Amino acid sequence: MNLRHSLSLTVSSATLILKVLLYTTVLLLIVFALFMAITEPIIESFGEDFDVITELEEDFTALATAGDDGPLKAFIGSNSDDIVRACVLYVLLFILIRFGVSFSLIPTAFVLYNKMSSGFNQGFINATVATGGKAALYALTYTAVTVPADIIILIAGYFLIGFLASALEAAGVALGILAVFALSALRLSLTARWAPEMIGENLKFSVSVKKFFNNFDWGYVKEIYPSMLIMMVAVSGIIATTAISTIGIIPIFVLPCAFVWYTAISAVGYFNYKKRKYYIDERVIDPNDRF
Repeated sequence: MNLRHSLSLTVSSATLILKVLLYTTVLLLIVFALFMAITEPIIESFGEDFDVITELEEDFTALATAGDDGPLKAFIGSNSDDIVRACVLYVLLFILIRFGVSFSLIPTAFVLYNKMSSGFNQGFINATVATGGKAALYALTYTAVTVPADIIILIAGYFLIGFLASALEAAGVALGILAVFALSALRLSLTARWAPEMIGENLKFSVSVKKFFNNFDWGYVKEIYPSMLIMMVAVSGIIATTAISTIGIIPIFVLPCAFVWYTAISAVGYFNYKKRKYYIDERVIDPNDRF
């Protein structure tokens, strides 16, 4: 029920997807501008005659023969302060992206909740204005909680894939990737109830934090986990198979769809878990019918 209804809700929210696409486009343009501002001083330090490919080849040749320092390594050594500072700024930039994406979760959840509870199509901009304070606090907390969790999953996945690849070769790589998907879907499921509950119960942010962390319930996770896993596999598969052939155009459109789909899975799961009736298009869904 969750997968079918969340897909229906996502497909019927084309206008919301386009607005999320516009929001993410603006966010990415800002991030790209900041990235270039951070990177430009390092590029200028190389000089006009610096060829990255040639210098890497010389470095690897020097390392393989006499173990001498290559020109690229010498450059890194002489500009280590600037490079360290740039790396720190890159990390902060990554956190900024996560904050920006997390910020839009609350307005998106607000739009979907109104659509499901009353059939009213709330504007995304109006939803952002109405929930701006909650969204900012939520984004800060959500980013602080999920970024370390995602880093742990990536590190664990790296070693797991390496171990399985050495033992089972190609089949091991496939199993390792599937395991990473399973862990990522679990992480998404563990944190998914927070946004729709805060919107659905009209909770203050501080109250929502206490309620979410103190009254954690695995029943909700079980409700949405299969849908989250299918979403992870489907979206990753589409991006992997179309990124090169379409020069990244399809992934640009797929990601906002996946974002709204994730929020729809969370919202449908919340209504089902609470056994509340909700709208999908013009249909009224009664979760009690399946119990």
